[in-house]
Amino acid sequence: MHVTLFGVILFLHITVAILSFMIAGVLHVALNTTARVRTIAEARSWSSVTHRLEPLLPFGALLLLGFGAWLIHLRSARLAWSDGWILTSVIALVLVEAVMGALVAPRSKALAAAIHDAPDGPVPDDIRRASTDPVVWHFAHVASFGFTGVVFLMAAKPDGVWSVVIVVVAALIGVAVSQLQLRALSAATAGAPGRRAETAETV
Repeated sequence: MHVTLFGVILFLHITVAILSFMIAGVLHVALNTTARVRTIAEARSWSSVTHRLEPLLPFGALLLLGFGAWLIHLRSARLAWSDGWILTSVIALVLVEAVMGALVAPRSKALAAAIHDAPDGPVPDDIRRASTDPVVWHFAHVASFGFTGVVFLMAAKPDGVWSVVIVVVAALIGVAVSQLQLRALSAATAGAPGRRAETAETV
């Protein structure tokens, strides 16, 4: 069996990508479930999952960049940083991680703190609103769908212009999916028995 250094690094690169998608999948479930739970006790269990897993994604991004750079170095005769699909992938990764760190992480931490400090009982309206914050939802989906577009770039290696188009379209699909889920959550919350009772009392 002949094992090359390139093959080993490619394996590590792909493994990190798979693990990152697995973590993102759990975080999407946590995001959706936290917005649907009815009690703070339920919210705390999912908030703790988010609190533990979210910090792992930036490390995954750094590993992807590191292993990717190593692969380019090992195949410098065939790969270059100026290749459209490589340049687009790197820029997309850096931009998404920067936005997630600047906009999403602070909101996520604030929500986790609010859930932790809230007394046991029904989920308060302010926490309910924070759990369906469109900024968090949209960018979380942009990250997952955008990176799926990046995976396509790595497999198909399209020209520069098409690389940008593919990632942008994937990100827009993510926003559309996020919007549909938020609408479904809004309808489900409005139709919940507790909400109907509160609305009737208000009227």
